[in-house]
Amino acid sequence: MNAHAIHFLLACVSTLVTATVAWAVLWAALRRWPALAERRAPWLLALLTGALTLVLVLLPVASQYSLVPATVTLPVASAAPVTPSADLTGSDDLEEASILPWCAWFWLGCYTAGVAWHARRWQQGRHLVRSLLQAGDTLDGAALAAHPAFAGQACAVPVLEVDAPIAPMLAGLRHPVLLLPRHLRSFAVDQQRLIVAHELAHLRRHDHWWQHAGALLQALLWFVPAAHALRRRLHWALELGCDRAVLAGRPASARRSYATALLAQLQILHRQLVGPVPAALQFGSAGPTVAERVHLIRTGGRAAPLPVVVAIALLLPALCAAGVLLQPRVATVDGGAAAPASAPPSLAEVPQWQAPLAQLRVTSEFGATNRPSGQPHRGMDFGAARGSAVLAPAGGIVTVSTDRYEGGARYGKVIVIDHGDGTQTLYAHLDARAVQAGDRVTAGQRIALSGATGKVTGPHLHFEVQRGGGQVDPRTLLRTALPPR
Repeated sequence: MNAHAIHFLLACVSTLVTATVAWAVLWAALRRWPALAERRAPWLLALLTGALTLVLVLLPVASQYSLVPATVTLPVASAAPVTPSADLTGSDDLEEASILPWCAWFWLGCYTAGVAWHARRWQQGRHLVRSLLQAGDTLDGAALAAHPAFAGQACAVPVLEVDAPIAPMLAGLRHPVLLLPRHLRSFAVDQQRLIVAHELAHLRRHDHWWQHAGALLQALLWFVPAAHALRRRLHWALELGCDRAVLAGRPASARRSYATALLAQLQILHRQLVGPVPAALQFGSAGPTVAERVHLIRTGGRAAPLPVVVAIALLLPALCAAGVLLQPRVATVDGGAAAPASAPPSLAEVPQWQAPLAQLRVTSEFGATNRPSGQPHRGMDFGAARGSAVLAPAGGIVTVSTDRYEGGARYGKVIVIDHGDGTQTLYAHLDARAVQAGDRVTAGQRIALSGATGKVTGPHLHFEVQRGGGQVDPRTLLRTALPPR
C-alpha cells in the first residue's frame, strides 16, 4: 500500500510541473496575442492536460514508457538471502523507518480533503442556485412577449424572474434555465436586450458545459496554483467570447450601451447580499480586469490568429505526453541489510553469462543507495513488460521455485538457480514459473515470465547473484551483455 501512496505523490509532482508549464506557455502567448483571452479552447485544454497527466501517470503501464532512470527506490522488507544467514536476514523495520511513505500518506489525506472541500463548495453553489430558482416566478409565453428584453428574440429554455440582487445568469447543466433579476427592467430597453442576448449566446455556444468541465478539472487539480489561474481565464474567455458574439456587426452606440449595462450590473453586484454562485454563468461576473473587458467591448479588438490557437492546441497534448515520458520512475527493491564489508571472492574464473532478458533496460543498479532507507540495493532491477521471457544466464540446477519465498513473501513468485562453485541467482516478482525445484536448466532456457507479483509498483525483474555467502554485482558476470551505465 505504501508503494501506491508514493506513486500517487510522484504523479501529483508530474501533474504540478506539467500544468505549470502549460500555464506558462499560455501566459507567454497571451502577452504576444492579447486576443487569445477570448478563446476558450486553450484554457480548457491546459486544464485537461494537467488532469490527463495525473490519470495517465497513475496507470500501471505508464512506468514502462518513462524515459527517466529510476530516481526513487521504495524500500521493502528483504527476502531471505539465497543461502539463509543471520547477517543477511531482511528487516521489516526499514520501511517503517522511512519518512517517504509517511509523507505520501499525509499527502494522500490532504488531497482527499481538498477534493472534498471543493465538492462541498460546489454543493453550496448548487443549493444557492436552487434557492433562487424556487424563489423565482416563471415567465410564460405571454409574460415573455410583454418583457421588453425579449422583443424579437426566441428563448428555448425556461425563464424565471427573481427579486434577488443577482446578475442575469444561465444556470443548470442538462436542463439550463435563464434566471433574470427583476431589477433588469429598470435598465434601458436596448441594454436589456443586449444582456439577454449575451445569456442566449452562452446557451448557443454550450458554455455551461465548458463551465462545469472547468470546475470539475479545477477540483481535481486543486493543489496546482496554475489550475486556478487557468480556470479563471476559462471563465473570462467564456464571457469575452459571448461579448464578441453579441456585438458582432453592431454599431458603436450598441457597444457603449452594452458597456454601460455591464458597469451598472457590477455596481449592483458590489452591493448585493447574495454570495457568489460558482455553478452558473453570470453576465456581471468579474474577471482579471473589468477595464480590459470594457475596452474590448467598446473597441472590438482583433481576434486571436487561428494558426496560433491550433499550434497551442497541439502543443498542450505534447506537454501531457512529456509529463508521462519524463515522470519520476519508481523501482521497488529489497530493504535488507548490506552485504558483508569484506570483498567478495574473485569471479575471474567464471565465464561471461547470457542476459536474463532478451532486451535489458536497467532501472536500478547493484549497490544503488538513492533510496529513503539509505541501504544499498543487493541486486539489479530490469524494466520488463508483464509476460516477458526470463532466461537462465548460465546452466545450473533449480533449487527454489515458489509463489511464497521463505522469509520474503514480498518478492512474489521466485526462482533460485545453483550454478555450482558457490554461485546462485535469484529471480523475483515473476508472473509465472516454467521450472520446478530439481530441474536442470541450460544457458538461454526460458525459466519464467516477468511480472509484478509481490511488493512492486510495476512489472519488472529483480535479479540477484550470490557467491560465497554474499550478494555480488551482476555486472561482474553479465559484463558486455548489459548496456553501459
